[in-house]
Amino acid sequence: MASSSGSLDMRSGSSVIAATGPCAGLPELSFAPVRCNEAFSRLDRAGAAAGHTVLLCGPAGSGKTVVLVDWVRRRCAARVAWLTVTEQPGTDLMAEIARTLDPGSDSVSVGVLHTPLDRAANLIAATADIESTVLVIDNAHLLTDPLQLAGLEYLLTHLPAQVTALIASRFDPPLRWHALDLAGRLTRIGAPELALSPDRVAQLLAQHGCRLDDADLAVVHNLTRGWAALVRIAAICLSANGTDRDTALTALARPAHAVADFLVAELLASLPAPTLEFLLATAVPTQFCLPMAEDLVGADAARILDELLRANFPLHTVADGGRLWHTYHPLLRAYLLAEAAYTRPDHLPACHRRVAAWFTAAAMPGPALEHVLAEPGAPGLVPFLRDRGLRMVMEGNGHTLLAAIENYAENDTFVRLLRAAVAVESGDIAAAEVYLEAAHVGPQSAAGVVSAEWAAALDHAVSAGVAVLVGDSSSMRWPLPSVTGQPDLDCYAALYCGIAEIYGGEIDSGATSVRHAIVLAEQAGLGRFAVRARTAAAVVAGMAGRIGELRALAAQAIDCAQRYELAGAADIAPARVIAAFGAYQQGLEVERPLPSLPWVAADETMVPAPVRQAVITTGVLMFDAAADRCAAALALSKQLQRLLDESPTLHGTGELVTDVLWLLLRVQARAEAQQLVDHATRVLGRTPEMAVAEAGLALYAHRPAVVLTVLEPVLATEHLSSRSRIAAWLLVAVAADRLDRPRRVDEACEQALAQAATEQLTRPFLDVPAAAELLARVGARFGQYVALVDRIRAHRGAAAGAPQLTDTELVVLRQLPSGMTAASIAADLGVSVNTVKTHLRGIYQKLAVNARADAIAQARALGLF
Repeated sequence: MASSSGSLDMRSGSSVIAATGPCAGLPELSFAPVRCNEAFSRLDRAGAAAGHTVLLCGPAGSGKTVVLVDWVRRRCAARVAWLTVTEQPGTDLMAEIARTLDPGSDSVSVGVLHTPLDRAANLIAATADIESTVLVIDNAHLLTDPLQLAGLEYLLTHLPAQVTALIASRFDPPLRWHALDLAGRLTRIGAPELALSPDRVAQLLAQHGCRLDDADLAVVHNLTRGWAALVRIAAICLSANGTDRDTALTALARPAHAVADFLVAELLASLPAPTLEFLLATAVPTQFCLPMAEDLVGADAARILDELLRANFPLHTVADGGRLWHTYHPLLRAYLLAEAAYTRPDHLPACHRRVAAWFTAAAMPGPALEHVLAEPGAPGLVPFLRDRGLRMVMEGNGHTLLAAIENYAENDTFVRLLRAAVAVESGDIAAAEVYLEAAHVGPQSAAGVVSAEWAAALDHAVSAGVAVLVGDSSSMRWPLPSVTGQPDLDCYAALYCGIAEIYGGEIDSGATSVRHAIVLAEQAGLGRFAVRARTAAAVVAGMAGRIGELRALAAQAIDCAQRYELAGAADIAPARVIAAFGAYQQGLEVERPLPSLPWVAADETMVPAPVRQAVITTGVLMFDAAADRCAAALALSKQLQRLLDESPTLHGTGELVTDVLWLLLRVQARAEAQQLVDHATRVLGRTPEMAVAEAGLALYAHRPAVVLTVLEPVLATEHLSSRSRIAAWLLVAVAADRLDRPRRVDEACEQALAQAATEQLTRPFLDVPAAAELLARVGARFGQYVALVDRIRAHRGAAAGAPQLTDTELVVLRQLPSGMTAASIAADLGVSVNTVKTHLRGIYQKLAVNARADAIAQARALGLF
């Protein structure tokens, strides 16, 4: 083929080079190119560097030549020498490069035998003083002669500073590119950088008169993945069917004949038969890994896959779960599937079966189900549902399962129970109740997916789950059903029956079931259930007052989530809240901010009862960080009253009443505190916890004798949790102090410290009004508890509430931000100015301030506004 300097000197080699002269002979484009900014940026940086090489690699039609031509015309100020490699037999690469660069007629003497390395060295010497030049070698993948490649490698390695080499190829020519890379003299531009972004796809489509809306543009981009040639084919197809866009897009995805012709001509026609078989088999799954490919096509899979990757075949590779997963370009996969269905229809069912078996063995039931259903008649569906259906629900893939089997086994009780189980896992109360009822009353299929024993066990477990969601698990007992021998089902039943027992007040039996669930979940590798079972065990410890054990179990749940790579999942949030609760009770640092709990919704009635309980607990833990403490306390009180109305038997709510009560008293919301206690007493009755709450209100109202009267019988019973018992003794101590009964004070304080010492609880001493101040005065009398007393004293300042103001002082205080004068406030209240001034002196003294502005700031900080 002729070069810019005339006839060629034909020498040994496997390719011929078509050479053009400086800049004038660039390839002509038949269309306006769409600018590629990312590639331009990399080319600009390479052009500014000394002796740099750029390697552009991408499959046929990915836009390599177009990008280079566009960049040269738009951005390149240097002299350009362009070579295009063709498939015609042999010429001398170095000679052609020399003629294109034209450094001097004697750089490569005709008739003199030199190796390509000699020619490359001569060329480098001859171009030492050449002007700034860009050397482009297009279609470099056609270079196959080892000697010519060695010469090219030498040239690129020793490229003069004023020369930039741009190599365009479908795959990496076999050179030692790592040497250039390590020397910092190589820039790569691959298929991801060449791919057209959605906005560039829109520009290209517009050249053909196609202007798509965002949805259709997304379809085109997802189908083509920005592969330039396929985008242009799509544009031609769409413009030819402009009146029926949906049909055109559907035809394009099949794929269209033009797409198929392009793929065959540019990718598939030259491949050997074993490679084509590999492609047809591995296109059946959406993605494949090497072990699966070996199972499908045999031992040659590794070699073939390596060859495809080296040839830059359009495969997208990602790492997941310790394996490399490969995905074909969507249109290429569509063609391969169509070809397999046409040429090998009898082989496809067996291939789907093998892929399903591989995914099942790899504990990937979601992808396995896709291929189970793809086999005609889905003969493997029943065994799949029996063996893997519940596991998909437990692993959080229940909605995927239900969507896939929507039209299968509709009348089967087990399938209906799976639907109810999915709703339970999603925290969807209404759906769970509806599906559970349907499982009980709907028509039954003649042959069930599972045995009656299995169905009964799942029914019992799902019913327990629904009872937990609505907060009514105390209405009946939830013993473990008989062991079925199916690990997933036994684990599911153990967890939900255990949680139902716990929130129903049967702590010991619930704890036993939860421990059983932990063992089963670990044995079966069910990470989510292992985390949730440990979290439930932590809840049990907290309800029993074992705060140290609670913190240890919550930490185990968090560690378990890390081990199963669930650290970012919603399942870990309850464990973190429980861990924070334990730290809060022991006066330790609390995680801030706490994570959002799963299933929380604006409509509280749609939120599972235990989650609502946890939300209130979170509010208590975060109270000190609230921007408006008064509003936060009132909101918690209202949430708690609604929870009491809707789930009155939910175990653990009674202690929340006192937790919220202390917050209301801290912001001196006495009326709201009284309302909460009255409401809770009406719902729960005069339980020991309500007696403690009543005594707390009495103490706040300066009725210490009532405190003693209310609590004396309560303290004599065993039905009082450790936290409530400590609070009760502290209330007695403060009341006795106000009644000037020092011996009773000492006795009550010692009882409170003895109860708290085991679990190192400090929170009750900070919550009960005036308890911390009392302990600061008398704590030295209890030497055996000196460490705990010191710890309480250390937290006293941070947790101190507002000084107790009278009702009238609160009214006056809350008028101050309005800017009203003392006379205006007096007129508004119907009292004298002197009375208002007396109240102001009392307010300033109690708040330890000297001015109105300071009083306002201090009151805001204490949550009194």
